[in-house]
Amino acid sequence: MTLEPTIFFLIALPFSIWAAYSDLKYMRIPNVLVLAMGACFVIAALVLLPMDVFLWRLAVGAITLAVGFLLFAIGGLGGGDAKFAAIMVLFVPTANLTFFVFTLAVMSLAGIMTHRMMRKMPFAEPVVSTWKSWSAGGNFPMGFPMAGALVFYLGYKAFF
Repeated sequence: MTLEPTIFFLIALPFSIWAAYSDLKYMRIPNVLVLAMGACFVIAALVLLPMDVFLWRLAVGAITLAVGFLLFAIGGLGGGDAKFAAIMVLFVPTANLTFFVFTLAVMSLAGIMTHRMMRKMPFAEPVVSTWKSWSAGGNFPMGFPMAGALVFYLGYKAFF
């Protein structure tokens, strides 16, 4: 057994919480979060991963960033979401990308339902009334389910 999933989980957890909170409250994922998370990945990956695996993950991250910016350009995704997706995918082995995308799809549906239901709950009003995502109309903070998917996936790989 390797420590890679556990270490990546411990690195990704605080950044994922920060991304979800920031996207829910402000409808943006800060660049400093993405850069810091990327730097932490690079440092850990250089120690934990063989160089060829590390380079493949960087290539997948670059492709994800390019696709994300294309989606951003046509209005299908926020810029912060595109950058967070590119960093997030670095933590997932290429052999597990299909499982991760499935996890992301499930978390996206769960996130949308949770977000919409919380908006209707009176007890949540004092906490979330100033959060931009509750008044963003048709826009949805994808950082919320993206972070959840990453934490779930890495937690599953690390502890099960």
